[in-house]
Amino acid sequence: MSLSSANSKDVARLANVSQSTVSLVFNGKTKGRVSEDTRARVLAVAKTLGYQPNVSAQILRNGSPKNIAFVVPDLQQPYFGKLVYAAELTAAEKGHSVILLDSISSEQWCDRLITLFQSKVIYGCIIYSCDEIVSNKLQSYRNQIIYIEPDDEAVYDIDLNFRTATEDIYNYLVKTGKRRVGYFRSDLPRKHFIRRHRAFESKLNLLPYPDKAFFVEYSSFSLENASLIAEKLLSNQLDVIICDDDLLAGAVYRAAKKMNISIPADIAVIGFNDTVLCQYLDPELSTIRIPADMIGNLAVSMLINKTQDSPSVVNSFLIDLMYIERESTS
Repeated sequence: MSLSSANSKDVARLANVSQSTVSLVFNGKTKGRVSEDTRARVLAVAKTLGYQPNVSAQILRNGSPKNIAFVVPDLQQPYFGKLVYAAELTAAEKGHSVILLDSISSEQWCDRLITLFQSKVIYGCIIYSCDEIVSNKLQSYRNQIIYIEPDDEAVYDIDLNFRTATEDIYNYLVKTGKRRVGYFRSDLPRKHFIRRHRAFESKLNLLPYPDKAFFVEYSSFSLENASLIAEKLLSNQLDVIICDDDLLAGAVYRAAKKMNISIPADIAVIGFNDTVLCQYLDPELSTIRIPADMIGNLAVSMLINKTQDSPSVVNSFLIDLMYIERESTS
């Protein structure tokens, strides 16, 4: 069997589920009928096989497309999994389905998206983080797209506000007298990471200590690579490390254990996203919460309202983030 010829029967067989379960997953009708573990297994098998549902047949049956494309940078990251799951639930409640595209695993995703628009397989799309080349290329479909954290801030529909969270972290640093601050940056060339970095750096420059110091290291999300870079960052005898993602914070924990550095006795660690990983780590990880459930729900609702020319449409949302203090900064 070639990957391109895979069908729903193949997915069902390899995922050890019924064909109807595969149908429920791809029609966004899993709520109360298919467990999250089963849904994830079906999607993983489908991705491995390169399977795509016959959405053209669905259009013929229903008379019009009710499919939304959702493009995210990396489906393997916990934050995006949570975001997409919330979007799928909201879409299903409104009688719509979600087609997933991963913008990192395929360089042709934008061309594929245009094909889906042109063939009327989808009527709208949600894109999380894209560069200006892509947003310019998709200009003719602007009224059918919701942008979340795009590189071009002029086109955003949903963006994140770091101000309150960075203020809370600044106050924590002043209260505890922490002077030597490390920043563990993602090496992905996305402007939202750059904006995040600048927001922290500008605030940390205001620390009222003449001997304050700010150290930055960049890493991929590979555990081995991130752990090695974390060791390098930890060698600076820091008081605290702020991470671009909870996954990078996990690498800091691993490196700290190897170097016999105690968290939080020797160093405090702060993550970003508030994924389930935060409460699996010991000590539990303080982090900045991005409300993934709310954003997924909001993006779908905004897209449906926008494409239906609803009078309740709001042009854009700026989402406030919250600092969640746990044991890693106690």
